[in-house]
Amino acid sequence: MDQALDRRTQRTRKAISDAFIGLLFSRRYGAIRTADVIEAAGVGRSTFYEHFRNKDEVLVAVIEPLFNPLADAAAGRGTLGSVQFMLDHVWEQRAAGRMLFEPPLAIKLQRKLAAMIEARLPETEEDTPPRVLVAMGSAAAILAMLRMWLAGEVACSSEALARRLLER
Repeated sequence: MDQALDRRTQRTRKAISDAFIGLLFSRRYGAIRTADVIEAAGVGRSTFYEHFRNKDEVLVAVIEPLFNPLADAAAGRGTLGSVQFMLDHVWEQRAAGRMLFEPPLAIKLQRKLAAMIEARLPETEEDTPPRVLVAMGSAAAILAMLRMWLAGEVACSSEALARRLLER
């Protein structure tokens, strides 16, 4: 029974996430209401709230797989292939990607990436900055580079950007 419940939970979370992504590509984030996600996912209101508190939590859940290569790179564990693959994917979806850097999303995503980086960093030694500080600075720098690149303010190949992110 646990396995069936787990599969049902995964199916529900996927339906909500997929619905949210579909809405994100068709509307500004601020124009998406939780009720819109519920309707698009075909789930009940109480079912939605069993899995997520609000649309921000859905965004954070949806963005995590994209952030994994960035968090790995910031912690010195990334690979060129995984970071470049992620960058190529984001570039293909850059119109929606640029929306992610608008307030208030930018700070939410920075906090999420920072938490992912911090979890990957080794314990800090005495006389070194705390991991939370290092992680937040790394997240801010990574997202600033991504924002500029996606907005076309600075041009470079995804490979060149991936290499730079791995050097951090």
